[in-house]
Amino acid sequence: MKNKKIYFYLFLFVLLGLLIRLSSLDKPEGLWNDEYISWYISTKPLFKNFLKSVFQNCHMPFYYCYLKLWSFVFGDNDLSLRISSVFPGVLSIISMFFAGKKLKDINCGLCCAFYTAVSGFLIYFSQEVRFYSILFFFSSLAILFMLHLSEKQNRFNYFGFCLSNILIILTHTIGFVFVFFNYLFLILFLKKKNQIDKYTIISIIASAVISILPFIPFLYKTLSASYISQFWSDFSFTKLFFVFADYVSPIQINLVNTPLHISSLLFKSGKFNFGYFIFAVIPLSISFIGLCSAIRNKTDKLIIIALSALSTLLIMIAASVCGKLVLITKYTVEIYPAFILITMFGFCSLKNYSFKKFLSVSFFGLILFYTFVSDFAPQKLKRPEGHKLPANLITEAKLHKNDKILLLYYDKERFGKYLNLSDYFIDSVTKYNFQYKLINNPPAHYEIIKNGKSLFFDSFKSSQNDFFKEFLKNYFFKNMKKGDKFALVKLNSVTFVTPQRMKEVTSNEQFYKRIPFLFLIFSHISNMTQSVANDELSPVFNKTEGKWEIIVWEKK
Repeated sequence: MKNKKIYFYLFLFVLLGLLIRLSSLDKPEGLWNDEYISWYISTKPLFKNFLKSVFQNCHMPFYYCYLKLWSFVFGDNDLSLRISSVFPGVLSIISMFFAGKKLKDINCGLCCAFYTAVSGFLIYFSQEVRFYSILFFFSSLAILFMLHLSEKQNRFNYFGFCLSNILIILTHTIGFVFVFFNYLFLILFLKKKNQIDKYTIISIIASAVISILPFIPFLYKTLSASYISQFWSDFSFTKLFFVFADYVSPIQINLVNTPLHISSLLFKSGKFNFGYFIFAVIPLSISFIGLCSAIRNKTDKLIIIALSALSTLLIMIAASVCGKLVLITKYTVEIYPAFILITMFGFCSLKNYSFKKFLSVSFFGLILFYTFVSDFAPQKLKRPEGHKLPANLITEAKLHKNDKILLLYYDKERFGKYLNLSDYFIDSVTKYNFQYKLINNPPAHYEIIKNGKSLFFDSFKSSQNDFFKEFLKNYFFKNMKKGDKFALVKLNSVTFVTPQRMKEVTSNEQFYKRIPFLFLIFSHISNMTQSVANDELSPVFNKTEGKWEIIVWEKK
């Protein structure tokens, strides 16, 4: 195939990937929790609170520096922020072309580029104000330079390999696991081929260590700190299925959490889910054929990539089993380029041309059909927890200056990007302060999180907490005058346990263990707030948008 034709195809794939990623980019729901954190940190003054905010976060600093620079140049409106992820998402199409070309040949490179352009997972996160898009790009570069080094050891390739791996570490807290195996298997490979001496090995490792040395305290602090941000899910091998299904399917299931069982997704209300079977199970089965073909036609370069990715995945599984990590697809993004490369290598290695063509047309045809036809295509997916939704609800409720609002789960600063809340009388119950609303002189927050289910069991069972009810009456209802309003703004995805369901859950030990404590506590607070408000006031307005709900009462 002539070079002009090759690069014309690559140009078309890049254009396709760009157009899909720009489609439906300006999400009307606004930034949701994770995206808000990215934006919030990037807005801090560089020499004042920026580094402090980064240090308090659970991820490494590179992405926030990138986003801060992007916002300085292009602005920080939602559309501009999302384009900051489109940019590395499109660059990844190019880097994956060259990685596939170096791994096998030009056809493999074009297949990898096309896969990257239409990947549902990459499309979704190329529209997300988070680091996953740029992390995929860095990972693809690390593999590309690893492949170059397997053939030619020169300063440029060593520099590219070291830099891309350092950027992975500086972007993702657990990225060092992938980087460690990249270095390990590359050095072992070169040592086996007698293409590297011990002085070069020492210099490579030393350069990497020296480069990240200033960030080691940050990494230590992040890994040793006790976070409650991943309280919602335990490990199950079902998660592995959904990780790989999201790799190949335009249907993205594993964005935050996964169903307990695969059967619960394949059979809905007693009916077989043909949509998920066709657009997820079939592509996954086809990719499995590609992986098997790659194993049969393995090369040394393929082995390096596969061992690094597999070792990283095994460590992630072990961390998930130990409760240190939730195994969802986005946390495995470092190994996704390797999965694409291995799968496409396998497809291109098939000897039967007709069978190869059938698999390729079926695989990419299903992805493209769903991407362009379905209302649930990855670029069209909404952000139901977006912070613009509660701001819209508060505006629509037509609250007055002295009206009172109780926010559940987030504090009022979360909505300042979309609505000025300074005119309202507001209090917030968040996952960091709820204990002070429920207990007089509460234990340490860590102890509350650790022992909360036993500590609050009686309160959950009885749907009572006198301390909280007194807080509501004294803080909100005591001095209300006729016509004054009280609004409860809550996130239904964390307050979904109704009073009736709470009775059932507390009567069944298995159910009680299964539901995370914070879901129980915020459901409990929501239920009690509504009960007391119904006793004191009259309901006048209720509306839900996405996963947000506002309930308004008035003093009669």
